[in-house]
Amino acid sequence: MASMPLEGSSVFIVGRFERLPKSRIERELAGHGATLHRRLTRKTDYAVVTHAAAGRPLPVALQPPTRCLSEEAFLRTLGLAPPLQGKDIEPQRFLGLCGLTPDEVRLLTLFDVLQPEDEKFGFADLKVAQHIADLRRRGADLDAVLTAATELRRRRRGATADITRLDIAPSGDLMMRIGDLLAELDGQMRFAWEQVPPDPDAIFDAAEEAAGAGDFERAERLYYACLAAAPRDAIVRFNLGNVLRELGRIAEAKVHYQAALETEPAFAEAHFNLAHLAMKAENTAEAIAHLERAVIAEPDYPDPLYNLAVLYIQGERIKDAAPLLERYIRLDPKSTWAHEARKLLLACRSVMAPQRGAKMPNSRQTI
Repeated sequence: MASMPLEGSSVFIVGRFERLPKSRIERELAGHGATLHRRLTRKTDYAVVTHAAAGRPLPVALQPPTRCLSEEAFLRTLGLAPPLQGKDIEPQRFLGLCGLTPDEVRLLTLFDVLQPEDEKFGFADLKVAQHIADLRRRGADLDAVLTAATELRRRRRGATADITRLDIAPSGDLMMRIGDLLAELDGQMRFAWEQVPPDPDAIFDAAEEAAGAGDFERAERLYYACLAAAPRDAIVRFNLGNVLRELGRIAEAKVHYQAALETEPAFAEAHFNLAHLAMKAENTAEAIAHLERAVIAEPDYPDPLYNLAVLYIQGERIKDAAPLLERYIRLDPKSTWAHEARKLLLACRSVMAPQRGAKMPNSRQTI
C-alpha cells in the first residue's frame, strides 16, 4: 500500500479524519499530484474509509473500479505514518490460523483492526484475529467489534492489542476485561443505549455544511454538540475556533485553537491561525513563536513559511528570512504570493549583498 502511486488520481474520503483537517488532506494530495473528490463517482480512483465510518453502512459504490484504502494505509501512502514491520505470515496461512472468513478479514483490514503489509500479516494481527473469531463464535456482531475498536482508538489512543481485552458482558455488550472485572471503555463508553444516540459524525457534517454556507451561529451550536460527545477531538476544536473567529469572538476562538493543540501539539494549522490572530493584535513575538512551531510541525506547509519570513524581515532578520522564502517558492511556485515572495527574496539578497532593504509585504490570511 505504501508504494501505491497517487499521481493523477482522484480520492474520496468516507467519514472523516479525527486529527487531519480537510485543508491538510487536500494539500497533501496536491503534493502527490492527486485531487480530493467531494462525491463518490465511477470516476473516483480511490476511496479512503476512515475509522469514523466503522459500524455504518458503506456506500454501494465502494466496489471496483474504485479501490478502497484504510485510513492508516492512506496515511502511509502519503508518508504521514511510519511503515509497518514484522509482517511475514502469508494470507492463506493467516486465514487457516485465524478462524475468520475472508470477508471478515477484509473488513477488519479496511478499518485497520488488522494491518497487513503487501498482503502479509504479523503475529499481533493473528492474536487479534483469533480473539475476534472467539467473540464472533460467542455471538458478537462484527459491526459492534469495529465500533469498539474505533472507540478504543479514539478514547484510549490504544494499540490494536487492546482489542484482545474485549469481552462480552452478561448484558451482551462489549466491554473491557480488567482482571476479573468488566469495565466500560475508558470508564465512559456504553454500547447498550436504551435509545439510539445522536450520530456525532452526522452532526459534524451538518456543522461543516452550515459553516460553508456562512451560517456560523448554527455551525457553532452543532460543533458544541460534537464536543459533548468527543471533548478532546482536535478537529472539532479547530473548526469551532474558525467559526468563532468568523463571528468576531477572538478570545473564544483562541481558547479552542489552544485546546486543539493540547490534544495535538503538532497541529500546524492551529499554530498558523493563532499566529495570524497574534499578528492582528500586533503581538509579533507570539506570532513568530506559533509560526516557528507550525514550520517545525509541518516543514512543507507553505503559508507559515511566507508569514514567518515577513516577520523576520520586519525584525531585520534577513538571513533567517531568505531560506524560508526559497522553500516557500519551491512549494508554491505558481501562486500570486509566490510572485511576491520572489520579489522579497531578491530584496533580501540585495540587503545581504549588502544593498537597499525591501518594502514590507502583507501577510497571508488564515485557513
